[in-house]
Amino acid sequence: MNSQPGTQPDGASRPVIAVVAGPTATILNTPPMGADPAALIPQRLGEDGSIEVVDRSGHPIDEHLNSATDRALRKVAPARGQLVALPLPQGAGPASQSFFPSAERLYEELDTLWTDEAGRTGALGRLARYRHFRAGPPAGYTFGETPEVLGVDYFPYGAWDSRAEPDIGTLMTITNKVQEIVGAAEVAGVQWLEGSPVIEETLYWLGLLIDTGKPIVGQVAQRLHRSIGSDGGQNLVDGVRYIVSEAWNLDGRGDAVGAVLVADGVVRTARGVYKVAGRPGGYAGGGPVATCTTRWPIRLEYRPLRRHTRDSAVRISALPREVRALDGAGGSRLVRVTDSRGRLAPEVLPVVDIVVYGRYGIAGACGCADLGVKDAVSHNVERHGLAGFVLEGIAPNGWASRAVESSLSVAVYSGFPVVWCGRGRPEDPVGRTPTPFVAGSNLSATKARMLLLACLLRFGAAPAAEDPNRPTAAEQRATAAYVQSLQEVFDTH
Repeated sequence: MNSQPGTQPDGASRPVIAVVAGPTATILNTPPMGADPAALIPQRLGEDGSIEVVDRSGHPIDEHLNSATDRALRKVAPARGQLVALPLPQGAGPASQSFFPSAERLYEELDTLWTDEAGRTGALGRLARYRHFRAGPPAGYTFGETPEVLGVDYFPYGAWDSRAEPDIGTLMTITNKVQEIVGAAEVAGVQWLEGSPVIEETLYWLGLLIDTGKPIVGQVAQRLHRSIGSDGGQNLVDGVRYIVSEAWNLDGRGDAVGAVLVADGVVRTARGVYKVAGRPGGYAGGGPVATCTTRWPIRLEYRPLRRHTRDSAVRISALPREVRALDGAGGSRLVRVTDSRGRLAPEVLPVVDIVVYGRYGIAGACGCADLGVKDAVSHNVERHGLAGFVLEGIAPNGWASRAVESSLSVAVYSGFPVVWCGRGRPEDPVGRTPTPFVAGSNLSATKARMLLLACLLRFGAAPAAEDPNRPTAAEQRATAAYVQSLQEVFDTH
């Protein structure tokens, strides 16, 4: 875990914000260096310098007012170490990775080279001090004694051989790091940087698991840093403004809103926000709970009612040390969920598959049941002690075909809970589902998956029937009690 002093260490009165670089973060991505020799790239000066510029040439009106004979030359003296936008030196090769490995350089460039609407630099540094961390970052240090490995230590997107997706183990590592970061007394809040299409899942998860009264703000960009129309810089400033405003601290007890996404001048809840387009303004749902105009103080427009962070039933501190999992031999075993320090144990790796229902399947034509679900159940019985399914059925009630529903019923009585969701981005809740399924409220399938993963850590595996195709009355009652525990969480989170 890397950290760095604040951008302006003398401003001790400003709050400290933890900035965490996460996977595939476009906000930390840049256009390829060297593609155009004339491109101006921020570079650090090796020595103090002196550059002559045409006086009053910073604006075309001033430049027009001066005749060619009156144009004076003035010297500017950039200091050693300062970032200056210059062409790349002749013969310089392109960067090996387009992503920044963490956000230090991003914040420095924004504060040094960009101005706010009043023409002032330091828009971020005037608001807060920053500590920078990496948790599944989008770029890696691939040199030195312990080089980082693609797909293990860092996760970019791009060409086939240079992209990687984090797995459930990475999510556990991210969770432990963020919980550790917010536990520092000096940290006033967290900015979580991740790829715009998937941040809604991670951010919802952090809002469920992280035990804190401090704000967690998701930060994205739809366009690359340094590119035309880049939106990441303003999103970051708005995210910092939201944290330092303390608009989220309604009752003096800490964050009353939960994890949020701040983008395009809007604050949206992590539970409700969805990416719907790959452009600025491409998010919907989740509020807005607040807006971030530059003229007025930030204030909340409404307070979400769902449980989160410090009040979540599945926050880290509420998880048991051990839960019951299937052992692959018809019985059960205890698996460790948290360690002696209250962190998620590295060996607890729950699995939740999403079953997407579409009409006109093959089952009716050949008379077979849904083989995909059956195969997944068999695999989970053998390999995964904690597992479950989310059914993305029709909207809004989550129904599927009788064959799919029958196979998923067998899955539940095999020890793997099943949550029903409507397809797409549901607005109406599923309502009550038939036995033995959990109703996914108005969550999307991807977010219901995150909540079911958390429930597996809290409640363990469902009780398995001796014959999942024909559970006894007692076995059905045991499963119903387990499902009710999950339903209470899905109704309130």
